Amino acid sequence: MFLHLLTIETRKTLKHPALWIGLGGLVLLLAFATLIEHAQIVASYQPAGGGLERDLLSNLSFFSWIGILVYAVTASVISAFDYPDRSLQLWLTRGVPRPMLILSRLAVTLFFGLLMVVFAIFAILGLAAISRLLFFCRVDTSNLNGAAIPLTILRVFWSALPYLALTVLAAVITRSPLYAAGTTIVYGTVLEGLLASLSDRFPTLVRYLPASLAQVMQSRNLALDLSAPPLPPDAAIMPELRAVFAIGLIFIVLSALSLAIFSRQDLGR
Repeated sequence: MFLHLLTIETRKTLKHPALWIGLGGLVLLLAFATLIEHAQIVASYQPAGGGLERDLLSNLSFFSWIGILVYAVTASVISAFDYPDRSLQLWLTRGVPRPMLILSRLAVTLFFGLLMVVFAIFAILGLAAISRLLFFCRVDTSNLNGAAIPLTILRVFWSALPYLALTVLAAVITRSPLYAAGTTIVYGTVLEGLLASLSDRFPTLVRYLPASLAQVMQSRNLALDLSAPPLPPDAAIMPELRAVFAIGLIFIVLSALSLAIFSRQDLGR
């Protein structure tokens, strides 16, 4: 039954227009950022050094900001789109256990979150290559470490886990895709920044915020540039492995809360 649920949830998500509108918007934003950067290089506002690896690193920094919007929309579509029309109750009346239903949606959320990261990285590479041909009539890939791309995908995806889980939790609590996505966007763009400003008073708390943990993870993405010097061991605020475990723990806690609330939720009102 679980695999059947995964198939159905995946098919529903692929048919949802918000997914494709979001992908189109993501491509436009990445294209705009790439074209602006290359136009600034041509106008001598930025140094001309570097090639495709520079484009990938700079656009990954941009994606770490707009990615919160991507994750919020993706997870809210999967986990809350059938709350408003009460079609969620149809699953339960057919005998689908609540824990299995919420776990299947968490699994599909992770799957599409990973797909979004893969899509974004290869879209960046493709758009940057096209833009470089337009502006510079050549594409320099001499310093791009292709072997580091799979680990980069995993780092970016792992950094997204707290935001995906938070959106699912907000979807269960609010029963609204709009409020679910809005909760994560407000947290990632406003509240997390306010909390980070308290680093002098609560350094440990700030160190374990999802954004701080993501920064630890993605600082290792410099391995994409073969010309970049290796990072010293103390370059980040904590070892990468500790950040991996902390992100995983946050995801487990938020997912467990979603499971506990959904299992006892009164869906009749």
